[in-house]
Amino acid sequence: MGEGTVVFANTVINIGSVLGDGCIVNTAATLDHDNCLGVGVHISPGVHLAGNVGIGDRSWVGIGASVIQGCDIGHDVIVGAGAVVTKDIIDGLTVVGVPAQELKK
Repeated sequence: MGEGTVVFANTVINIGSVLGDGCIVNTAATLDHDNCLGVGVHISPGVHLAGNVGIGDRSWVGIGASVIQGCDIGHDVIVGAGAVVTKDIIDGLTVVGVPAQELKK
């Protein structure tokens, strides 16, 4: 767990997961095995990350969102509340919905 990282109550972080500096893992989040969070990642309440998920620096995962096993989320990504990420997300996108898709500007 990185320097300055905060993990809130009722959170589960399973074996092999790595959290970078300055992360926030909020209440009742679940991180299954072998996840890797970059620097300054924010995991909101009730988020579920299945195993082998990677999340890039400064990305934010909204309340109740889920990320399917093996997906990688790039840097500076916003995953909307309740979204279900089923594939890799490239840097800088905002994704919403089930399945998660890019929010068009």
